[in-house]
Amino acid sequence: MSTMVTEGRRSSIAPRVASYLLMAIMAVLALYPLVWMALGSLKSGGEFYTNIWGLPADPQWRNFPDAWVRGGLGIKFLNSAIVTFGTLAITLPVTSIAAYAITSMDFRGRSLAYGALLLGIMIPFGVTAIPVFSVIAQLGLLNTRLALVLVYSAQAVAFSTFLMCAFFQSLPAEIEEAARLEGCTRFSAFWRVMLPLARPGLAAQAVFVGTTAWNEYFLASLIIRDPARETIPVGLVSFTGRYATDYPALFAALTMATLPLLALYLLAQKQFVAGLTGGAVKG
Repeated sequence: MSTMVTEGRRSSIAPRVASYLLMAIMAVLALYPLVWMALGSLKSGGEFYTNIWGLPADPQWRNFPDAWVRGGLGIKFLNSAIVTFGTLAITLPVTSIAAYAITSMDFRGRSLAYGALLLGIMIPFGVTAIPVFSVIAQLGLLNTRLALVLVYSAQAVAFSTFLMCAFFQSLPAEIEEAARLEGCTRFSAFWRVMLPLARPGLAAQAVFVGTTAWNEYFLASLIIRDPARETIPVGLVSFTGRYATDYPALFAALTMATLPLLALYLLAQKQFVAGLTGGAVKG
């Protein structure tokens, strides 16, 4: 009997150990590039090439203020913040209302609208770069931050609405019915009852859309020409030369550019995880 119990414990421990080992490997793969970048930002140019994988022998903290001044990162941080928050200000309310309408209202063309959203997710952004640039030029919005806000918002609508649809579908329909019985209109039921319950989904959407807008380079490099309106990804190109690249300064700038994203994720971590899992099971 004791032998069977021991074998049962071993059989239950083995999958757990394997899962922990797999998570540890994934954590190392995810964190090591960030650690290597941070360590590289503290090395001199000579030490970076002679001690590329090791700890910095003499940490060069001045790389951070030097990179900040050399790259003009102050105005680029401001531009990225304006573009990112502008994108979120458009995307979050538009996709929330659209997802609520698709999941809660029966109207003609609902299936067609949902299919168009799925089609929008399947189209790569690079394919639409030239048409987007042409439209922006015709509207007279080249070299403006408003152009980036509008383009990023349009790109985020399909996936964000799809994400919110999955989340609204996971909420029990009885909640909205109870609100309507209490005298709420459809919009007030959405605003006062359903939307607060969708905060995890909004947080997940904010992280996805925010990081995408903050990190986007290709379209920003096409639309923006004025250095005073460049976002951080475009500005980081100044650290690369034709024949050489100042990697310590570049890594210092990358580290500073990454910190706001880490802060955003840490602040919204619980809501983000809940938003990813909230739409997985029908409530």
